[in-house]
Amino acid sequence: MSILERIESRKVISNEEVLASLETILQSKTFSHGTSLRQILEFIVRNSLSSSVKHIKEYTIATEVLGRTGDFDPKVDNIVRIQMGRLRGKLEEYYLAEGQRDPIQIAMPRGQYTPEYIRVTTDVQPTTTDHPQPIVVSQVKRRRVDWRWGVGIALVICNLVLVANHLMRPWTRLSSPFRSLWEPFFLSSSPPLIVFGNPAFLMSKQGDLYRYDSSTILFMPMGSRVSTLDNRGVYPAREEASGPFYYFDAYTGTGEVVAAAKIARFLTARGKRFLIKRSGLASYDDIKNNNVIFLGSDKQDQILKKLPIAQELVFEPPPPDQYTMGSCIRDMNPPPGHPATYGLQLDPSTGAIQVDYGLISLLPGVSAGQHVLVLAGLTTLATQAAGDFVTSERDMALWERMPAVVTAMKSRPAFFQALLEVKVRDGVPLGVKCLLVRDLNRAAR
Repeated sequence: MSILERIESRKVISNEEVLASLETILQSKTFSHGTSLRQILEFIVRNSLSSSVKHIKEYTIATEVLGRTGDFDPKVDNIVRIQMGRLRGKLEEYYLAEGQRDPIQIAMPRGQYTPEYIRVTTDVQPTTTDHPQPIVVSQVKRRRVDWRWGVGIALVICNLVLVANHLMRPWTRLSSPFRSLWEPFFLSSSPPLIVFGNPAFLMSKQGDLYRYDSSTILFMPMGSRVSTLDNRGVYPAREEASGPFYYFDAYTGTGEVVAAAKIARFLTARGKRFLIKRSGLASYDDIKNNNVIFLGSDKQDQILKKLPIAQELVFEPPPPDQYTMGSCIRDMNPPPGHPATYGLQLDPSTGAIQVDYGLISLLPGVSAGQHVLVLAGLTTLATQAAGDFVTSERDMALWERMPAVVTAMKSRPAFFQALLEVKVRDGVPLGVKCLLVRDLNRAAR
């Protein structure tokens, strides 16, 4: 929905409709365990409907909803920004499942505390209750009909059917900026498979978790027992930790979840069905028989790691003196003046992430004619940012005008990788910039 359409929709939405939608959300299962999020949402919505309130401020939310005292300083305490990030994620989750059919949607745009209200409309064919009048057919003299007329009418009908079928294809609903990336997934008659990262952990009897990066997890059921830690596949390496350990398969990053919700809404809004699985449940047959959208890097997904796909921008472990929970991205053929590796940039005083990096990779699938789209970051934050980027008409419009993108799109099929720089503040991805695009077709030649 365009900005103009959103504005027009807001003009005809009554306060009663908004409050009814709010009440539905507050009573939903998605928000059943988030007391503070329900309170923030209700406070913001009700105040936005008040004629006496022009703008809702961070200070007001902190003091009137979250119990902060009058000396609250948003520069020191970022509780409101953190809670608003969680609220946006919960709303995404709600509208992906329970709220799919809500006539009014409540959106919380980034950078502000005033909500938007969007009427979700569907194209419904008009129906009529009038019964057709009987047609009286007069008797006419039989005569031979020229066979050429019959052939001509049949050709016209066939052409109309073909045109109607073409116009009803979901990919025709894609605006120009999206087609360069998304067209292969919309042209296919089968739904794409979304696979979100589901990294494996080993859990000790004391409840400590250890990342387990081993291909053996593809054959291990949940709860499998491991007697000792194999430090070659475990992080952090703890030789003194005593077993046994149990395979824990119930984790995914918040960025992967938000990216999955973004892409699901993007596809659904354009009439494209999709499948979704966590990587721990995805099989090689799933990857072989579908166009696939991976969310998360191969360090989180053993299936992705095993795909025979050549890339020029790859994830690899960071140097020992860098942020150990991340990775770094290595450029196998860096252009002159560009670094060979890209790692997390941290605040020197607090250690908080300031800059993250991500990749958008459109690659050939396992089977001929299929495609694999990988959206992955050094951390879950850049994965979320990549999901935002590929579903944003503004970002994709700027992206498709980059000279490297224009060159890469001349190849058909077009395979490429794009490196993203993600600015992070208070654990929230804010600004995304595409640093470079690598044409994989040209690299292969």
